[in-house]
Formats: sequence, structure tokens, C-alpha cells
Amino acid sequence: MAIDLRKIDPELSYPLKQVAQLLEVSYGTVLKLKKQEKLKSLRIGRKYYIQGREILDYITQG
Repeated sequence: MAIDLRKIDPELSYPLKQVAQLLEVSYGTVLKLKKQEKLKSLRIGRKYYIQGREILDYITQG
């Protein structure tokens, strides 16, 4: 199934679980991508977020 890019707002920040849903991958895969710095994250308190712009860049660059 193709990822619907219209659902991703480049100006919003998404929690990691939601990123997994948007990318249609497991939560563990998102953690690996974050650790490998393929998806840059922002930490607020104890939670990590990824900007929509980062998600879109990751999708378009493969």
C-alpha cells in the first residue's frame, strides 16, 4: 500500500508511534531509523517527536 503524503503536515511534529503508522512500519523500525539518524528527532520531556518535513524528506529520498 502506498503512503499518502497528504496526511503528513510538514509543519507538525509527530510522536514515534504515529510516525510508524504513517510510514506503515513497526515502532522498532522507527527507533532504528532514529538511532541511525535517518530520521532526526526532537526530544520534549521524555518523548521523542519527528517533524513532518523530516518524514517527507525520508520518503522522497528513499
